[in-house]
Amino acid sequence: MQRKAGRGWVMAAMLAVAPLAAADSGYSVSIGGEYTRGDYGTGANVGLLSMPLTLQYVEPRYAWSVSVPYLWVSGPGDVVVSGSGMGRLSPTRSTTAERTDSGLGDVTATATLRLWEETASRPWAAVTAKAKFGTADETRRLGTGENDYSLQLELAKEALYGHLGYKRLGDPAGVTYDDVWYGVAGFNFALGETDGGMDLYAEQEPLDGIDGKRELTVYLGQRLDAQTRVVGHVLKGLSDASPDWGVGVTLRFRL
Repeated sequence: MQRKAGRGWVMAAMLAVAPLAAADSGYSVSIGGEYTRGDYGTGANVGLLSMPLTLQYVEPRYAWSVSVPYLWVSGPGDVVVSGSGMGRLSPTRSTTAERTDSGLGDVTATATLRLWEETASRPWAAVTAKAKFGTADETRRLGTGENDYSLQLELAKEALYGHLGYKRLGDPAGVTYDDVWYGVAGFNFALGETDGGMDLYAEQEPLDGIDGKRELTVYLGQRLDAQTRVVGHVLKGLSDASPDWGVGVTLRFRL
């Protein structure tokens, strides 16, 4: 089997904690970069640089986005980058061969529908559907060639937010993954033109014998002007299925 490592739309998520509750209406374009590194419990370090370009449209009731990253990966030759959200790791035969590859990653599309607004007695709520299409080059191990689909319920109440989702994973040749539950819990703050927060991500293991993912992310955003916002984040992996650490920055431009 092949080892898989990767993170997908976390930088886009940093742009708006709850997509319809916090984001500005209209079109926007985001560019970013995130570098993660870890051995994923294998003893062999993997470095992954992801630089996504995202087009997003937001209205008070709904939102959609399309994102494609440019990837640079360095590590063992049997590592396969996954673009399905936070990535996953599977058991494999070991290899000492090293490789460096780069190219376009998998295309990810999302659609969000607001269910209701926040009131004194209930939280803001929305549902988001997400699809990761297997468009990356399989021969260079920049993707699995398979599609992943997920559906999640998002909630926000004052400074607290979270979501719970179910992900259906595509099965590349020789690997049969279990579908997984995943979720986020966090809080955010706003001080004038500055905002930030912290959240914890958790995901079930897709195969017996490996860890599920656990990742802690801290982020800070700053509005530069009426059209531009920058968000930086750092993350710490809390399980063998997650990177040891990561750092990233994203710029969003309203059109």
